[in-house]
Amino acid sequence: MLSQLYSREIASEVKLTLMNLYPDEYAVTLVRAAGTPEAVVRTLPLYELDRQPDVDHLTSLYIPPLKEPASFAALQDVVAHLRAPEGCPWDRRQTHKSLRDGLLEETYEVLEAIDAGDAGKLREELGDLLLQVALQIQIATEDGEFMPGEVVAGIVSKLWRRHPHVFGDLTVESEAELLHNWEVIKQQERDELGDEAAREAVSALNGVPRSLPALARAQALSARAARFDYEEYGSPADKLARHLEEEMPGDEKELGDLLLALTNLARRREIDAESALRAASARFVARFEEWEKSSPEV
Repeated sequence: MLSQLYSREIASEVKLTLMNLYPDEYAVTLVRAAGTPEAVVRTLPLYELDRQPDVDHLTSLYIPPLKEPASFAALQDVVAHLRAPEGCPWDRRQTHKSLRDGLLEETYEVLEAIDAGDAGKLREELGDLLLQVALQIQIATEDGEFMPGEVVAGIVSKLWRRHPHVFGDLTVESEAELLHNWEVIKQQERDELGDEAAREAVSALNGVPRSLPALARAQALSARAARFDYEEYGSPADKLARHLEEEMPGDEKELGDLLLALTNLARRREIDAESALRAASARFVARFEEWEKSSPEV
């Protein structure tokens, strides 16, 4: 029960806040001048709350409890109960590592829903992915590694720190300048790691997870290196890539066909394409790190 809505302006703020947790059509009850002859009781959908002409200091709002709680805290409570001694045996025996494959599988199912343009499926798959996050956090909490609030505080702090053009006084004139500032901020973060040896050991490419699929990692490494005007020229593979870039239309279909042809070539030569690309990425990282050491401005 919320009392004294006072005005339609405040009712609008209340509505927007509640719509983060409740469906737009959720039935709420407006109560005005309760206990007087002028009492009014009106049930309406949440989205119409700020459209009522008689909202004033005598107006209260009753919000019935959700049959299915709709906050992350509610999910965390359910997961904690599943992990409790009287909970589910399967959930209780899970560890960070045992859930790794499930986390990856749910991530791919989210991507599949996105590619299909299916909003209903995306909502469901994001829920499954969120469960994986909640399980990881609960295990960490039980093991004394970190608390749920620390996870949220960490990402909020990072977003503030890496967006001074939004939350601070910094002004950027272009996306290129924005990306440059992003890398400067990340370098400052790396510089705060500890001793000099640890700082020198950290490359700008280290933020690309090694556990990514080989093709996704190769593309991410290339994109990250390109931010530093790093290009590789002269190798046979580079010459072939530049020739293909000139000869092919360059759309997604053509590139997909080329990648498929390369995997077939690897099969015919009895080469594991995934392993070959991972090894090539490792060599690329090594060359980039050598370039970093010889470029003091990086």
